[in-house]
Amino acid sequence: MSSAFPPAFADGVRRFNGGEYFEAHEAFEDCLDAVESDDRWDLLVALIQVAVGYHKLASGHPGAARMLSLGAEKLAVFDAAAWGVGVGSLRHRAEADAATIDAAAIRLRTDPPRIDVEGGIVPSSHGT
Repeated sequence: MSSAFPPAFADGVRRFNGGEYFEAHEAFEDCLDAVESDDRWDLLVALIQVAVGYHKLASGHPGAARMLSLGAEKLAVFDAAAWGVGVGSLRHRAEADAATIDAAAIRLRTDPPRIDVEGGIVPSSHGT
């Protein structure tokens, strides 16, 4: 895990990869103050929006496609990997899910999105 982010970032990635999207967004929000003065802030905002989008999708709340699109749009300004985070793969997934939101709800259960990080995928808190 990149030391470019506060320790709560690793928790956010683990929670996201474990399907705990609401909790992931909260963990990413906890990191914002520490990176307020640079582009990591923009990356965190994008990850927050993507996590909220997947939370809405998983919970059946309206607005999932909009949040996924907003997050993907923000991720588009970054290289495929930024600060050790696989931004490109997450952006492509969020864009695809936003464009096909009904199919995305099914895909979410069978093939959930992941945040890839330097050194591999951070394990979920459920050991998956």
